[in-house]
Amino acid sequence: MKDYTSTALQVFSVYSLWAPHARWNYWRDAVGELSSNDYATLRVFSHQSEREFLVGLRAFLQDWAAAKMQPGQDAVSPPAPTADTLGALLGGLPLLHQEIAFLALAGYSQATIENILRITPAVAEDGLGRLRAGYAAAVERSHDGCLWPHAWMGICSAARANEQKDCTPLRQLIRILDGQASWYDKSPAETHRSNCLHCLELWTSLLEVAAWDRMRQPWPAEKIEQLLAAVPLKGEKRKPSLISRMFGK
Repeated sequence: MKDYTSTALQVFSVYSLWAPHARWNYWRDAVGELSSNDYATLRVFSHQSEREFLVGLRAFLQDWAAAKMQPGQDAVSPPAPTADTLGALLGGLPLLHQEIAFLALAGYSQATIENILRITPAVAEDGLGRLRAGYAAAVERSHDGCLWPHAWMGICSAARANEQKDCTPLRQLIRILDGQASWYDKSPAETHRSNCLHCLELWTSLLEVAAWDRMRQPWPAEKIEQLLAAVPLKGEKRKPSLISRMFGK
């Protein structure tokens, strides 16, 4: 449990307007849902690798949080982007600049974007250029937090649902991130991603969870015990290793 609490609270920190104590309570409620019906929801996640699992957990938590929010909580000015306006905004940009702009609109400050993408401030500045006219409020934030969490998570959910047959599988994206893919595999995937919101969302979600994992902080044992109280552990026999890790077994 302690391994995933940090990830969950990062999701809520960026993609909700909830106060810190409320994020913890919502994570406890989410744990209860993940462990209900013999872990039915959790079993849908990929358990092939840690990062695949974390990407699945992030997607679940985004959808789960969005269902508990109201559109009226989103900022009014500037108005939230839509899938169409986002496509026009990113169109024609170099792929790295698309990633920078996407993460900025998602709610990340420039400093955090530099950490996630492992780029210099000068590169980040260049990538934010197209946003400055219409989305200065998002670009100039010094702390992380999406201006339009409900609308943005709706865009992300729709992008995840719009996978095409030529989209790059998550496992291949992980190989690319780790430098294990050849140029012949990497180049077509990047060309496709520059014109595919589904793959851009999936790639940036992978970068997010990888960065969160690098910044992971241990949580007090008493806090973890509070979460475990929501999990039906008694009588459970066999669990795949990632499920066992998540639920402290």
